[in-house]
Amino acid sequence: MPSVLLSIVTWNSAAVIEECLKSVLAQTYTDFEVWVVDNASADDTRDKVAAIAARDARVRLHSLARNTGFCGGHNYALDRTHSEAVLLVNPDIEMEPDYLARALATLRADERTGTVCGLLLQSREANPRIDSTGMEALPDGRFRLRHHAQPLHDTPLTTGPVDGADGALPLYRRAFIDDLRVEGQFFDERFFAHKEDWDIAWRGRLFGWRTVFDPACRALHPREFRPANLRVRLRLSGNIKADAVKNQWLLLLKNPARRELPGIWLRALPRQLGILLYCVLLERPSLRAYRYVWQHWGSIWQARQLIQSRVRERAAHGFGPAAPSQPTSSRQPAALTTDLA
Repeated sequence: MPSVLLSIVTWNSAAVIEECLKSVLAQTYTDFEVWVVDNASADDTRDKVAAIAARDARVRLHSLARNTGFCGGHNYALDRTHSEAVLLVNPDIEMEPDYLARALATLRADERTGTVCGLLLQSREANPRIDSTGMEALPDGRFRLRHHAQPLHDTPLTTGPVDGADGALPLYRRAFIDDLRVEGQFFDERFFAHKEDWDIAWRGRLFGWRTVFDPACRALHPREFRPANLRVRLRLSGNIKADAVKNQWLLLLKNPARRELPGIWLRALPRQLGILLYCVLLERPSLRAYRYVWQHWGSIWQARQLIQSRVRERAAHGFGPAAPSQPTSSRQPAALTTDLA
């Protein structure tokens, strides 16, 4: 069994998937396999992947009958493999040849490290702008990309711990993946395809794992999906915009410890009320997000209870990564069907 799984989830990704796989297969570390999980693409993504898989046995195409989103697609791969580590690769990523080797060395250097993230750049210019150097937690329960849009040569970067990894290209330790599972799922499939990396970052911190940023790991990622940008938001589908609203509520309800709830909600409430007013006045289809939270309150609260009980157990026995829990087959249906993987 290869030591690393590279998991790629596609949805109508024909324009970028060949360059992505070219960079994947050019990695200097070669003990890996690639699972491309296609979420019922309507273009020729699957044909392009199948052609590459026919030439390189490390690539395996898994075609799903419906769009299960970023969360469902990656969970499909995570639930059926047992590699030492897993690198999630967005189909619009192009890695430098030594990305995997460097990231894996950083992961193996400290057993407390659950995630490694690298330097993502927006272009191949001489002084490109940074896409991300990991994520930073904010006091109101949100996360933001570190150093986003800053010129590379004007930004001092060092290897070290960060609050979380952007979901475009994180390397996860398998023990971290299995430890973070709640009701059998690593990614909460209620998120479908937005802010799920925030959820993992938050839960990883709660459970005592470290995320490390290594600037020697470099990749190209010309990010376009930024729902908080109103000009971008107007071009997005209604389902994606509703997901962006819904998923912030999932984060705020599931993850804050009891002692943190008042402070986080005092900071979060003004923004959330502003979003609600915006939806009422200008984006009424996104109101379905509030209906979803109301209708699924019981299962959301159950997930919160499971997460917080494990946090309390760890506090009682010394805070830090516990022995990995055994994966289960219990799975919840994906939420709020949308049209973007």
